[in-house]
Formats: sequence, structure tokens, C-alpha cells
Amino acid sequence: MEGRYNKNIGDWGEEKAVEFLRRNNFEIKDRQYHTPWGEIDIVAEKGGDYYFVEVKTRLDADLANNSAVTYQKVQKLLKSIRVYAYKNKLEDIGLIPAALVIYVNVKTKTIKFTFNVIY
Repeated sequence: MEGRYNKNIGDWGEEKAVEFLRRNNFEIKDRQYHTPWGEIDIVAEKGGDYYFVEVKTRLDADLANNSAVTYQKVQKLLKSIRVYAYKNKLEDIGLIPAALVIYVNVKTKTIKFTFNVIY
């Protein structure tokens, strides 16, 4: 049951992430792109650069002790980016890994977005 709940929260978060990116002048190129190393949640383009966005949605209780994107996840994302770039013939453009964390405060019914490039 918990797995289905987490997937529902994740899917909802990805929809909110797409809305956030569009409001900030990103063009959505792909969603849930699968590679042998995992899934790229969102591929978006802005200013000629491609952003590969890992989306994490966190509820109140998760805020204090949850590392949003682990080292292992970053490594898988970087491999997935190389696959995407090769298959889509992306050359001579920026390929930027990023994380978009969505914090949901259930009590106040507010959402906070944190968008960071992953180095």
C-alpha cells in the first residue's frame, strides 16, 4: 500500500514540477525517459541548454532527515544523460543535471520549490 501512495505522491510532484518549469520558461522535451540505468523524470530545454531534472516530492515529516538526491542516484542520472544525448544526437549544447525538490506543507497547504543544478 505504501508503494502505491509514494508513487501517487511522486506522480503528483512531477506534474507540479512541469508546471513550475513551464512558468520559468523551460520547454518540456521528454518525461519519464527510461534507460538501462534508470529514469530521467523530466528533460527540459531553456536558452539552448538541456536540463535533466530529478524530481523529489517531500511531505512535512520527510523534511528533517531526507537527502533528496543521493550520490548513487546522481551517477545513474549522469549515465542516463549520456544515453539520452547520444540517442537524440545532442551535440555542442549544455547538458545540465538538476534536482527539483518539492516541499509540501500539509498543515498550511503550501508548496515550496527548490531547483538546483547538480555538480
